[in-house]
Amino acid sequence: MNLVGTEKRKSIFGTAALTGKTFRKVMICTALFLLPFSALPLANAEPDRVILEDGADLLTQQEESVLYTAASTLSERTGWAVDLVTTDDAEGKEAQEYAEDYYMDHFVQDDGAACLIDMDNREIYMATSGNVIYYVTDDLRDEILDEAFDAVSEGDYEGTFRAMLEGLNRAYSAGIDSTHYTYNEDTGQIEYYTPPKAISPFEAAMSALLGLVSAFGMGGIVSMTYRKKGNKPQYNVAANTKLNLRGRSDKLVNQFTTTRHIPRNPPPSSGGSSGGHRSTTHSGSGGHSFGGGGRKF
Repeated sequence: MNLVGTEKRKSIFGTAALTGKTFRKVMICTALFLLPFSALPLANAEPDRVILEDGADLLTQQEESVLYTAASTLSERTGWAVDLVTTDDAEGKEAQEYAEDYYMDHFVQDDGAACLIDMDNREIYMATSGNVIYYVTDDLRDEILDEAFDAVSEGDYEGTFRAMLEGLNRAYSAGIDSTHYTYNEDTGQIEYYTPPKAISPFEAAMSALLGLVSAFGMGGIVSMTYRKKGNKPQYNVAANTKLNLRGRSDKLVNQFTTTRHIPRNPPPSSGGSSGGHRSTTHSGSGGHSFGGGGRKF
């Protein structure tokens, strides 16, 4: 059959009679059709950012429900992952290591905190990760742990977690700026918080415009590719390539070793009584950077 005003084109799927305009329409309609379905796997695969695991059986079902709701509210407000964990078997680990390993074993995102009641080591611990480290300064961390310690000392385990959640919420409300910094006690490195750069309306509009131009541009290129006829000339690589190898050797003349002392003492405090806006960190599970601290009870 002959189609007036069209040109037959061959592809890997056989012969098609599509004009450039028709091809672009098909591509756009296909993309719009598949867009809703492409979002479904991502939505279903998204893991929970809130975990409550009462391994030591310290909480009633009602207390678990109240704490989970409070943790979910905090997570929705801040975007942080929140783990609430109790255990009576730390698997031979210290409370710090257990909390950090738990967070990494159930890792969802960098920003978050793991709150632990460790009945094996008789210690409460709060491990902070990502930007939460900047929010929970050393001073604020001590305040939170003092409040949680008062509750756990009286056997109020729900109150212990409540104190930690309220403390994290208080830290988020206080906010962070470029005066907040981390001090790595392993290396002595100091890193100040850098606020994310906001995207202006003009930049957003230009990005959208460039995206549309790129999409239609690629459609045009593909369409023009189908219009071309004949085979492309083949370049004989073997016949038009020459390789020359020359020997070369290097001799070691001398060798010097330079050493320097890395200071371990924290920098002077600023903006507070002891830690100021400083958050002390260390390399934890898998080399991941963690902040936080604990209290024995």
